[in-house]
Amino acid sequence: MRYEDRCMNITVMLATYKRNEILSRTLDSFCNIITDGLSWEIFVVDNYGDPKTEQIVLGFNNKLPIRYLVEKKRGKNNALNKAVKLATGDLFVFTDDDVIADHNWLMEMRDGSMRWPDVSVFGGRILPQYPPETKSPISEAHKFFKGAYVVVNWDTGEGHCPPHKIWGPNMAIRSNIFLEGWQFNPDIGPNGDNYIMGSETELLMKLEESGMNAVFLPNALVYHQIRREQLEVAWLYGRAFRYGRSMAQLYELPNATYWFNAPRYLFRKLFETAMRRIIYCYDYDKRIDLGINYWILRGNIYQYRKRAKQECLDVGK
Repeated sequence: MRYEDRCMNITVMLATYKRNEILSRTLDSFCNIITDGLSWEIFVVDNYGDPKTEQIVLGFNNKLPIRYLVEKKRGKNNALNKAVKLATGDLFVFTDDDVIADHNWLMEMRDGSMRWPDVSVFGGRILPQYPPETKSPISEAHKFFKGAYVVVNWDTGEGHCPPHKIWGPNMAIRSNIFLEGWQFNPDIGPNGDNYIMGSETELLMKLEESGMNAVFLPNALVYHQIRREQLEVAWLYGRAFRYGRSMAQLYELPNATYWFNAPRYLFRKLFETAMRRIIYCYDYDKRIDLGINYWILRGNIYQYRKRAKQECLDVGK
């Protein structure tokens, strides 16, 4: 049988942590996915061990090829690594517990992976789905909008792209990559309220450094469920802080003069941004924009100092 004619086995994986209402909507959307000719399975990994979550997942047993797993070691990437070890699919499709899948999502992933047999990493579009009669506190044209609300809608057709432009809620990786020893870094990603963003990005950046390419599949579509609290400015600033932390952790240390284990220029930028926030306190858009920049800088400084402390501990060991 030719490769392009065989049935692609797919394992869909997601981690969840006490978000039962959102998870239920996600699984409901999976019931409407077209899977003609697909042999597939779904792993839901509970990163808490909540009986209510188990009840919800098991309630879909008669509708979906679903399996409930528990990983009590905190961290989304710990949960994903557990699923990876047990998955049987040829193509691992990763998503989150707060998506609404398009009907053709898995078929597009399957077909795309067949059209690009020499590529191992794939990603699709992610569009926002807002609660009724709400809107984002920043415009969709704002430079932080896509990162804040996990939106992927690159203005390109199907084709090659660097792996770091593939985002976790709509990502597929061939199983052989994990058989070669690659895994998600358990020190990055959701792990409580104050965490380093970029749980999947760290792995994708390493795959990119190893020489791998990826393919963007615009017709493989999921929607990100935006919660009402995510439309509050305070949440947006918290997101900016976590984003700043991820920038300081994932990239190489800058060649700069350091103060208190963080680049000195960051303190200057932080002070300047704080002063401009005061000056523009009556300009809503400008104030929000400066607030985002301020909290990104705060996240940068926090993580550089934390990173230096951890490196000192590692040297001591």
